[in-house]
Amino acid sequence: MRYKKIDIKYWTYPDGDDFKDINEFVKDVDQDYLLTLSKKRTDACGGGLYDFIINITEDISLLELAKSYTEDGVKIVIGYSLKKIFDSTKSLFEKNKEFNPSIKELIIDYKDCKVRVYNIYENGIENCFDEIIEQLCILRLSDKKFLKKIKTIHLPIFNHKDWYKICDYRVLLNVDEPLTKLTKKDFFNYWGISKKKNNYIYDVKNKKVFKQKFYTQKTYDKLFEKAFKEGKLNG
Repeated sequence: MRYKKIDIKYWTYPDGDDFKDINEFVKDVDQDYLLTLSKKRTDACGGGLYDFIINITEDISLLELAKSYTEDGVKIVIGYSLKKIFDSTKSLFEKNKEFNPSIKELIIDYKDCKVRVYNIYENGIENCFDEIIEQLCILRLSDKKFLKKIKTIHLPIFNHKDWYKICDYRVLLNVDEPLTKLTKKDFFNYWGISKKKNNYIYDVKNKKVFKQKFYTQKTYDKLFEKAFKEGKLNG
């Protein structure tokens, strides 16, 4: 039995309006997937309202996908069903421009690992999706033994000190981010690979993996809190 699902989360103000034609969007999503839509209300200030976090659970492994990708003719249809949700989302966002919505993060949960794609510029995930899938397949086939027990692939990762100079390799941060004017090429410099005990960096251009700690927003927040308590912040 095929088991595929899409979970979408987004936030609104407590008294905020919902998306116009949200029911039509639900109908447009690929019927091969079980869709769950979760709207949460928050009175928190700042960005993130009406931004989608899309979590897709697939019924194949990334390795199976990568092997299929090497077959003639399969490249054309790889990721097609996933791309359809971008079309539906784009249509929804066009009708609700006043909310300034976007896809904040795309999570693909394959049978053998999870892939977390963080948005770094407007429509970045949608624009780069084909190449992201291609590079994921190349990575997964490059060292099957090493990649056999990976937990999560995070992309992109930046080798750039944060504002407070407490770490080097990290995701794009929610606040106090020194990097601006990012483009497509910034998706394909470094990716992070987390295994059970250690973190690694994948140099996408040179196809090399090396052991290196990196920080997601969650782990960076913990690092920041520790540095603040110890009086080590420079900013």
